[in-house]
Amino acid sequence: MIITPAGPFNGTTWEATLQLVLKSKFGADGYQYVPATPGDFGIEGFTKHTGLAFQCYCPDSHYERSELNKKQQDKITRDLKKLKDNETSLKGILGGTKIKDWYFITPEIAHNALLTHAQKKQDEVRAWELPHLDENFTVLVHDIGYYIQEINQHRISAGIPITVGQDKQSIPKVNDSPTAYDENLERKTQLRMSEKGERAVTALLAITKNSFLDHDSFFQTLYEKSPQTYFQVAKTLNGFEDNVEEWSVTTSGHPDELVEMIKARLSGRLLGDEQLKIDGTLTDDIVRRTVARWLAVCQLDFYS
Repeated sequence: MIITPAGPFNGTTWEATLQLVLKSKFGADGYQYVPATPGDFGIEGFTKHTGLAFQCYCPDSHYERSELNKKQQDKITRDLKKLKDNETSLKGILGGTKIKDWYFITPEIAHNALLTHAQKKQDEVRAWELPHLDENFTVLVHDIGYYIQEINQHRISAGIPITVGQDKQSIPKVNDSPTAYDENLERKTQLRMSEKGERAVTALLAITKNSFLDHDSFFQTLYEKSPQTYFQVAKTLNGFEDNVEEWSVTTSGHPDELVEMIKARLSGRLLGDEQLKIDGTLTDDIVRRTVARWLAVCQLDFYS
């Protein structure tokens, strides 16, 4: 699964979503869905009245841009060849319609070399002079931006929150200089444990400091194991962080009560996020390390 400006997708969910979009966007042009059974003919849908054909591609995993570009080029090459290899079957499906424009729809155009490749393949296909293709057959490459309005409309209809350009947020890493952070944690732990004595201060300081020091490695591991979970967590934490600073200023009461309130609200936000679907154990791991960072870098402070 990959993260896009319209949320997470894999190959299956990308095609399913685009089918809904294409049916609504081109229904008046006679849009016809083409199932990939019993064979994949290089198009997943076409318009009978206007001769537009569509093929969708979304990787199931995150790739570096150069690798993604290669996979996209290979996909275009394979699918355009199917227009020739399946000439008889396609003529039966298309009837009298000739394909004028062939759209390759992918979440992201990884490199401008993809456009060069598309132009090269377009010229090759024209040279085949196939009877079911227009003489001015054109290959077009579209990213998610061409369909974002329709995708978000379908998300709203399905009761799924839309996202607006918040696709690949990151979780801030801890600065390499620990001196100020140590002072912040010691001062704030003293205030939190002001009624419980030095043993409680020492114990809580050790717990908080360990969570703080483990912050970067924990979230790096989360990114490596599940990028889509990492990006969704980052989006939630970044949106929640402004509230933390405001609550620090406006909330009265004991410092430890403020910390526990923020932890409870953050846990509720994470557990209630339908895009995340994480359990209580992972939620606790995220909250513990995140709150420790906020205490160390002063997003979370106490004002008397």
